[in-house]
Order: sequence, then structure tokens, then C-alpha cells
Amino acid sequence: MPKAVDHEARRRELAEAVWRVISTDGVHRASVRAVAAESGWSTGSLRHYFPTQDSLLAFAMELLADKARARLQAIDDQDNRTVLRRIAEALLPLTTEHRIEVEVWLALLARAQVDPGLQRAERDNREALLSVLSGVLWRATAHGELSESRNPDLEAVRYLAVIDGMTLACVFYAERISAEVALAAIDRHLDDLLGVPSTLPA
Repeated sequence: MPKAVDHEARRRELAEAVWRVISTDGVHRASVRAVAAESGWSTGSLRHYFPTQDSLLAFAMELLADKARARLQAIDDQDNRTVLRRIAEALLPLTTEHRIEVEVWLALLARAQVDPGLQRAERDNREALLSVLSGVLWRATAHGELSESRNPDLEAVRYLAVIDGMTLACVFYAERISAEVALAAIDRHLDDLLGVPSTLPA
């Protein structure tokens, strides 16, 4: 009896090979031929799943989004401040694995400037993330934790901008911005956002 083939697992295997090529050699080197060599597949077999480089890169970005989404979905339904903190922890490059994911994501963002498919994927990912943040902040407003003078949707945009900024700092200024410093900055922002006096040193 022929052995069942898990096509989705094979696609994930190939996408992870794309990450390795991008992380080592840059997104411009992530050709079908290079990924085939990295994965140990023939180019013909790889093209069965991804006929073009664009389709390969699009799936690599989709898998990155899936991994981030899984971390977000694993966050327990705790108090709103803790949830916001956990979201930052899930997105920031605080571990070696997450750092590699972020480096690949940044490379794909650069590629997205000339790739409409990647642009759409990234836009959809951002909208989904903003929706999650807005939901938490609207709940914080209902619980009296966020001042009614603040717009939860605007604060979601602002918080995501803070996370994005710390993400870039962790990658490009790693000798200065450690995981501890990044999370301290997040805590400061949440203190200001939710009106909680900071317990951190000035």
C-alpha cells in the first residue's frame, strides 16, 4: 500500500528551508534552485508544491504568521495588562528562534516592496494583529483601566508601533537593547497607557 504523504508537512519543511536560505544568504538568494539544494529536494519536486519563487516566499511569510498567531492564541485570558504584555513577549525577538523568524520577516518585508502578494499578506497580518490589540484595549476601557479620553483603536496602533520599534532595536542594536531592556520599555508604555504607576527605576 502506498505510503500516505503529508503534503502540508512537506510545504512547511520547504518553507523552513526558505527561512534558512534567507537567514544565511539573504532573500535575493532564495531561489527555487537554492531552496531545493538547502532542503535536499530536486527542483522538480519542489516546483510541484511551489512553481515560482513568489509562491515559495508567500508561503514562507504565511508560515511565519501562523507561528506568531499560534503564540498569541496560547495566551491565557488574564487581566488586560498581562495580555498586552504577553502579546509583546510573543512578537519580540526574545529568543534565538524568534530572532531568526524576525530577521526572515524583515527580509520578506523588503521584498514586499516589489511583490504585491507579500504586500497583501503583510497587510492582512497587520490588520489581524491590530484587531486583537483593539479588542483588548476596548475591554480595558469597559473595565475602567483605559481612560475614556483615549481611543482604543488609536492606542492599538500606537502600541503596535512601540512593539515594532523595539523589535527593530533588538535586531539592529542588540548590544544595547537586551530582552530585559525591551520588556522594561514595554512595561513603561503600559504604565503610561493604563495609568499604573511604574515600579521601575527612573
